[in-house]
Amino acid sequence: MIVEQKRWMTYTYFNRDPRQSHRTTHLFSLVKRDIAMMVRVPFPTMIVDLRNLSFLSRWSDSTRTKVNRAEREGLTADRGNFLIPEILKLFSSTATIKGLRGYVPEDFDQLPHLESSAIYYEGVMLCSHIWLIDTEEKRALLYVNASNHHNDNDDKSLTGRAHYFLLWQDGLYLNSLGIETMDLMGYTTKSANKWMSGVYQWKAGTHGKEELLYHYYPLWFYVFRKFRNMLTG
Repeated sequence: MIVEQKRWMTYTYFNRDPRQSHRTTHLFSLVKRDIAMMVRVPFPTMIVDLRNLSFLSRWSDSTRTKVNRAEREGLTADRGNFLIPEILKLFSSTATIKGLRGYVPEDFDQLPHLESSAIYYEGVMLCSHIWLIDTEEKRALLYVNASNHHNDNDDKSLTGRAHYFLLWQDGLYLNSLGIETMDLMGYTTKSANKWMSGVYQWKAGTHGKEELLYHYYPLWFYVFRKFRNMLTG
């Protein structure tokens, strides 16, 4: 389990024993439970099993073709949390489309173990990932998934190949850290949002396993979030 302490709320991640608390929100819990004064919200996701290093062989034919082509295209990978400010700058375009506030580097100060990575082509960051690591669960959560797909001047097919290539490279690296599961943070077969539908299609290319997790919010906090979202749209 991961614990993140903020000023007004404590967050747990992958908590297998979520309990009632007015000041704690449990995110991505692996258990389904009725908890008094807490609102349970299902969160479907997709996971990739990393225990066998040949996990790439289970991905779709088209996905493996993209990875193999990306290997020959001169893409370069970089890894390390010094990349976070540049990753968040790239993610800002995605946040705008999704109506999110985005992130600042300080948002990650209380998260105990992060792994960050990026793919570059001719000095330009094509895509990047920030993973939240739970060593107890041997699980990595794709916390930030950034892309320059929104730049009309760039080759979107190249960026798509880079994304799959980076996911494969991340899987190999995470396996070396003892991680057994990559959680792609959200998945559904139906989405009215065209952009999100494309993201889910990207995840489906891994032929991963669908899994249902749960968020548990204190009742007052859940109502507050609903009201705030109504005001902000």
